[in-house]
Amino acid sequence: MLSAADADAVADAYGLKRPATLEGPVARGQLGQVWRLDTPGGPYAVKEWFAEPDLAEVARDTDLVVAARAEGVTTPEIIRTPDGAVATLLPGGGGAGGNGGNGGDEGTAIRVFEWVDLRPRTRLLDPAAVGTMLAGLHRAGTRSRGSVDNWFSTGVGETSWVSLQQRVAREGAPFAAVLGSLLGDLVAVESVMEPHESPIVCHRDLWADNVLGTAGGDVCVIDFENLGPADPSQELAMVLFEFGDDDPARARTIHTAYLDGGGPGRVTRRGHFTMLVAEQAHIGQLACSRWVGASDAAERERLAAWFLEIPEDPVTLARIDRILAAVT
Repeated sequence: MLSAADADAVADAYGLKRPATLEGPVARGQLGQVWRLDTPGGPYAVKEWFAEPDLAEVARDTDLVVAARAEGVTTPEIIRTPDGAVATLLPGGGGAGGNGGNGGDEGTAIRVFEWVDLRPRTRLLDPAAVGTMLAGLHRAGTRSRGSVDNWFSTGVGETSWVSLQQRVAREGAPFAAVLGSLLGDLVAVESVMEPHESPIVCHRDLWADNVLGTAGGDVCVIDFENLGPADPSQELAMVLFEFGDDDPARARTIHTAYLDGGGPGRVTRRGHFTMLVAEQAHIGQLACSRWVGASDAAERERLAAWFLEIPEDPVTLARIDRILAAVT
């Protein structure tokens, strides 16, 4: 893993000015964490992963990021190495001793972005700005013939939900009773599932963790690494849920701004919420199964908190119908 001692090595890898300092981690996600690199040429964001990724795979977001920026979407510029690479292995990694756990003897996988001063996560961003942002993203997305991953297109199913609840209850999970009380809604909402109709390349991870306000008042999109085929109507429905925050007026404002901005998606029926329902199901399943498999108390606490984000604001048929009533 990275350490403060890797600052100049990171700067060298990307042809940035020295001396440099590395601070952090300043942010953490499910798959990796972000450091701040300060150089004489300005600050940058440095991302590293908890498990070594395929460098070509994590660089596949480049075209969409460039196209989105051209459409006026605020998102950090991707910084390249002198030979044009997006992601690279930092030789040795893990500081001066070179004993980093990410990448072993080969080094630590990193990529670098323009630094943007971001405000804390909130679902109450300016709804018109959110709608305009999504329209720009969808204008930038090209048609895709790829299949839509199960994570975004299928549910868990009643049998699996029941089995999972019984499993976490046997293991004494603190959220087992909460999952039990929510089972009916989790199963019922999967009835909306339908195929994605006209997939384009979408971000597919537009939760409030990845759509943040900036110090200058803009709406900034980060973390494009889950991009891939999805129907824009499905992603619009997800954004209406997340940033509408169960307020019909907010949902209408997002929807109107999206249409005015030339967004191609249309939310007209329950089936357009398939991606949202699928993500809820797979996140819940993953958080629960990982909790069972974890032995570290802190990791179990983190996974329990991740699961409990669902019952705090669950995707239900009633919630979907309220959004539909607001925008149709």
